[in-house]
Amino acid sequence: MRKSAAPRQIKSGRTRLFFSLLFLIFSKSFNAQSVIWQRLSEGNQFVDFFVNNAGLHTAIKPFLNIDLNNQRIPSKNTYRELKTDTLDTPQLTWMNYYKKPDRHDYAPGRKNEWLIRPVYDLMPGYEFSRKRILYSAAAGFILNADCREKLGIELRFVPGMTALPSYQDSIAKFSGAIPGWGDRAYPMGNGKYSFQHFSGNIIWRPGKVFNLQLGRDKHFWGEGHRSLFLSDLSAAFPYIKQQTTIWRLQYTSLFAWLQDWTNAYGPTGYSAKNFRSKFATFHYISFNAAKWLNLGLFESVIWQGTDNNRSRGFDPNYLNPMVFFRPVEYSLGSSDNAMLGFAMKIRFNSNNIFYSQIFLDEFFLKEIRDWSLGWWANKQGMQLGYKCFNFGRVKNLFMQTELSIVRPYTYSHGSPQQSYSNGGFALAHPMGANFAELIGMLSWSFKRLIVSGKLVGARYGLDSDNYNYGQDIFKSYTTRTSTGGDPDYGHKIFDGVGTNLFYAELRTSYRFNTAFPLRVELIAGSRAENNILTRKKSTYLMAGLSLPLWRSHRDF
Repeated sequence: MRKSAAPRQIKSGRTRLFFSLLFLIFSKSFNAQSVIWQRLSEGNQFVDFFVNNAGLHTAIKPFLNIDLNNQRIPSKNTYRELKTDTLDTPQLTWMNYYKKPDRHDYAPGRKNEWLIRPVYDLMPGYEFSRKRILYSAAAGFILNADCREKLGIELRFVPGMTALPSYQDSIAKFSGAIPGWGDRAYPMGNGKYSFQHFSGNIIWRPGKVFNLQLGRDKHFWGEGHRSLFLSDLSAAFPYIKQQTTIWRLQYTSLFAWLQDWTNAYGPTGYSAKNFRSKFATFHYISFNAAKWLNLGLFESVIWQGTDNNRSRGFDPNYLNPMVFFRPVEYSLGSSDNAMLGFAMKIRFNSNNIFYSQIFLDEFFLKEIRDWSLGWWANKQGMQLGYKCFNFGRVKNLFMQTELSIVRPYTYSHGSPQQSYSNGGFALAHPMGANFAELIGMLSWSFKRLIVSGKLVGARYGLDSDNYNYGQDIFKSYTTRTSTGGDPDYGHKIFDGVGTNLFYAELRTSYRFNTAFPLRVELIAGSRAENNILTRKKSTYLMAGLSLPLWRSHRDF
């Protein structure tokens, strides 16, 4: 287990107060092409419903605002319900989510626009199992600018402080980062942390076919609640992204600059000076084979900025957007961390969707056939999921269930610097590897009220002491431990300390129809983690004002 980040002196709160007051002053109509997230908040299934019934490629998120503006829901009886019950806007412009409806909100072709919007998460709470006060106090802003619907700029800045439930406090100590935000955690003592978030991007969209993005942001690639390809769990990272859409094909290339925190301790203690750079390239081809069928092909490679032989930096060999990485690896004489994935989505009708992902970290057909031998490099993952809108023919009732299974040592590498991670968190599933997880979710809305529930059950093989059973992706797979004695064989899922995890959450939120975006939220959560060594339980309640940038990621 890595040690936690060292304490840092807390800066003055005057700047935060200044920006909070600033939000109450500025209000301006805006229709920019800025990037928005499909899951801006928990339980926002209406966005999901819209994009899945508008003919869009849905796996790569976030979407461009201007692309969403140009779409309409094809079914006759859903568009009116969506705009009336959730957004209350005369047109589905998405930016109007942040302000009181105005009949002049939607005006395509405007030349230049700008807007300052607030981000806030002000929620006190209480953890019953540990009898301690919890809170989340974060406030910041988003600055948008748009030039002729061709060039868009978005900047975000959010400082904050938080006192986490005991299980999230353990995650923060282990990872050195705040769950949900992914940013570095600065301990204040007694389970309290401060953090600072900064992100943004520049978007150039000369036409419908092509767009280019440059910035520091989060990304999510997949159809599910989790992703085995790329998720929004870790911190925002610098990136360059290009996306081309022609006919039924969409091709996306993402070039990223990541960080490795596994050796952050130096002679002077924990320091960001000891963070090491690594780089990654991600490709995704999305093919709408039919109105009801989408197929996806994913590939990625991660390489460290420096190794024992040389200082590589960003390797230009990986800039070729149309080549598979394994041949490039071998031509470079390197053993970078390359991976491959396949995805499928079947839309039975406007309300029912099946989706899946298959992730391959290594693939050797002979060893796959001899599955029972448990070769250590059988590093694969699988996800199956199902979504149902208007579940049981109940209006605005959403149901989702999802199963994810990942074998031991998946996402890890011989060099921990090349693990499939960024900063303190995994780039894919939050549980790392060597696990099976089942999620069930229900969400119901009525106008501005949303009530949602979530159940998570998981089992994984926990690493113990100096034994590596493949759950912690930050460990080198060269230190692997086999229950059968042979270091190459006998590796099965749940090896190690078999651990069961259960999480339950009930969330209620209400959005007021005000010029200043005001949302009240109540969250009740309970988590239990049990194995032969220990039993941990956390039950908590939080309530307050919340409009965060990212999903909170409390459910692991």
